[in-house]
Amino acid sequence: MLTVAAIVAIVAVVNAVLPSVSRTSGALVSASGVVEDRIASQIDIVHATGANGSPDAKVWAKNIGASTIDPMERADVFFGPADDFQRIPQGTAGCTAPCWEYTYENSTTAWEPTSTVRITVHADANLTTGTTYYVKVVTPNGIADSKFFTV
Repeated sequence: MLTVAAIVAIVAVVNAVLPSVSRTSGALVSASGVVEDRIASQIDIVHATGANGSPDAKVWAKNIGASTIDPMERADVFFGPADDFQRIPQGTAGCTAPCWEYTYENSTTAWEPTSTVRITVHADANLTTGTTYYVKVVTPNGIADSKFFTV
């Protein structure tokens, strides 16, 4: 009788522990994929510029990582004077300021490794000479780079 009770207890423990181990394993695999994506992603803002009296700033960012960054529409762009920048919503060609749009410079359809994207920020005020501006690009998976530039 004691043997039967021991076997029943072992089966109960296995049935209780095995699903937890399975869930933990799935969570670790998922977290591993996210970490791998972040490690393989890296961007560099190569250049940023604008002209006095124009509301537009141009930003060139290069994918220097090992993975494709997609979808670009889910990236975040922050822009403005260094002491008063804001998140700028993504738009399409001809969007109402403030907004930003992008073009792949290497004729690709995604922001692939080694390719460059040109981001045009349409600010809600004209850029002015002598003002230092700040731009930050954050990819959908959280990788970011920023740059200060003066018009």
